[in-house]
Parts: sequence; structure tokens; C-alpha cells
Amino acid sequence: MFRRRRIIVAVLAIIVAAVLTLGVVLAVQAIQSVREGVGSPPPVAESPEPSAPGPVGDAGSGGCPPDTTRVAASTDEDEYEDDEEPVLTIEVKNTHSADCLIDVGTERQEFVIEHEGDTVWSSRYCESTDEDAEGGSNPLVFPAQSGKKTSLDWPRVPVDESCRQTAEAFPAGQYELIVKLGDEESEPAPFTLKGDPADDATDDPGDDAGADAGAGEAVGDAAGEGDGAGEGDAAAGEDAAEAEAEAEEEAAN
Repeated sequence: MFRRRRIIVAVLAIIVAAVLTLGVVLAVQAIQSVREGVGSPPPVAESPEPSAPGPVGDAGSGGCPPDTTRVAASTDEDEYEDDEEPVLTIEVKNTHSADCLIDVGTERQEFVIEHEGDTVWSSRYCESTDEDAEGGSNPLVFPAQSGKKTSLDWPRVPVDESCRQTAEAFPAGQYELIVKLGDEESEPAPFTLKGDPADDATDDPGDDAGADAGAGEAVGDAAGEGDGAGEGDAAAGEDAAEAEAEAEEEAAN
């Protein structure tokens, strides 16, 4: 009896072990099937580094096409007194339909003043040649159809190309401002410089005419007075003659 129980327990143990083994094998196969069905995730594509907006130029820099850059010149006033310094302005505009880069470095900018068709001053005349000086390339992003401005105060000191002063001041008259950025050049912007009022002071011809008229009147008055004196002398002579005649008549009587 006891032996029979041991056999039954052994058989049950073998059955349980077989079932457990089969379950483990099936579980492993199921996991492998799932892995094979899913597979490896696809590689993540690398995002390109952001570049400057706008069209790509010849060198792939995102620069504005040359024919879409415009420059304009302006001054803060139309006329300036002798002690006023004009403010000269350059405006750079992107006329393209997309954002792009324009190099506005100071070495590419130039302000030119002309008088009677001749260049009388340029911002390059006294430009620093120091290698450490600020300037050089300065590319900026210009939104489509937009512009940027920069200005400088003009001291009105005449200098030559070597930055040597050539005169005390510019003469009064009409002048024109022209600005440049690289190969781009603006239309002239006219303005007027007025001279020192002390230098412009002259005798008024009207005053001279008035003085001459006054002198003429004085001469006329003097002549009139002279005529009156002559008439008085003549009357006195006649009175004396009459008195003398009367005296002779009385003596004869």
C-alpha cells in the first residue's frame, strides 16, 4: 500500500515537471516570436544644422542676390546754419522676397560729399588703418522687403585724402550726399550749407540809394538857401538906392 503511494507520487511529480518544462519552452518561443515580429527600431535620421534663412548665394552663404540690395542717402535737415553739423544717413534695404544676409561692414560703407560736381569729402579720407580697429565684415540677416539704417555726424572740416585739413570751413552753397555699400551706390541727396552771417554782411544798395537821395536833398536845400540869400541882398540894395534918392531930393529942396 505504501509502495503504491510512492509510485503514484513519483508519477505525479514527473507529470508536473514535464508540464513545467513544456510551459517554459513555450514561453521562450513566444518571446522570441514577439521579438522577431517587432524587429529593431529604424535608425534616427540626423537633423541638419540650421542655416541662414533665405536664398543660397554662389558660396552657399545665404547671402542676398546682388541685384536685390539697395542703398539710399539722406540728411536730417535740408539746410544747415554755420554752426550746425549735418547728420548723414545710409539705409540698406533687402528688396528680395525672402530673408537673406547682407554684409554691412564699415569697410564696405562710404559717405561722399560733392559740391559743384566735385568730391570735396569722403568718409574714407580719415579712415583708420589700424588692423585692430573695428570694422571688417559684418553680415546681418535682413528680413524680406526691409531695411536698416546707420548715421554719422559730419564735422564740416575740409580735409584731403591724407586727412590733412585744407581750409577753415566749407563755403556756403549746395551740396550732395552719396552713400555706397560695396558696388551699390545711392542717388544724390541734396542739402544746403549756409555761411557765417558776419561774412555775408554787406552794404545794402537800397541804403546807399537812400543816402544818395538824402545827400541830394541836402544839396538842394543848400542851393535853395543860397538863392534866398541872393534875393535878400538884391532887396537890400534896392532899399538903399531908394533911401539915397530921397535924401538927394530933400537936399535939393
